[in-house]
Amino acid sequence: MKTNVRPSVLAAASVCILAASGIFLWQRGGDEPRAEKPTKGVSAMPLMPSPPQQTPRALVPPAVVQDHPASPPPLAGPPKRAKPPAQNPAARAALNLVGADPTAELVWMEAINNPALPKQERQDLIEDLNEDGLSNPKKPASSDLPLIKARLEIIDRLMPEAMDKTNADALAEARKDLVNMQAKLSR
Repeated sequence: MKTNVRPSVLAAASVCILAASGIFLWQRGGDEPRAEKPTKGVSAMPLMPSPPQQTPRALVPPAVVQDHPASPPPLAGPPKRAKPPAQNPAARAALNLVGADPTAELVWMEAINNPALPKQERQDLIEDLNEDGLSNPKKPASSDLPLIKARLEIIDRLMPEAMDKTNADALAEARKDLVNMQAKLSR
C-alpha cells in the first residue's frame, strides 16, 4: 500500500508556518485584534490582549504630565556659547577700581592697549566701565557720581589715542552710558 506523503508534508508545513507567524506576531505585540466570528463553544477573546496605546495618566509622574505639551515646543536657536575665560583676569579685577585707584587704572590701561588680548575681551573691559565698581549699574546712587566723573575724564584722555577701532568704539559706548548716568544723577 502506497501512501501519499505529499499532502501530509504540505499540511505539516502549513501548520509550522502558521505557528511561526503566530509566535512572531505574539512576540512583536501583535496588531490590533481583528473581530472574528466566534465558533460554537469558543470564546472570541484574543489569546493576548493588545498593549495599551497610551500610558494612563495615573501611571505617569505628575511632572511629566504637566511638562508634556500637546505639540512639540518650537526649536530653540543654537546653544549659546559661553564666554571664554578671561586671558587677563587681573585687568578684570582692576576694572572695579578704575577711576578710584591709580594702580588699578594702570593695570586696566595696559590690558586694553595690549594687541595680544582678544578684541572682545578688550571691548568688554572698556564697555563695562559703566557697570563694574558702581553700587547699582541700573540705578546708580549719588555716591557713584565721583567715580563716574573720574571715568569720563579717563575716557576723554584715552579716546584720541585709541589703539584701534574696537577700542575707539568701546570707549565711545562707555562714554555715552556714563554721560547718561551722570545726567540722571545731576538732576
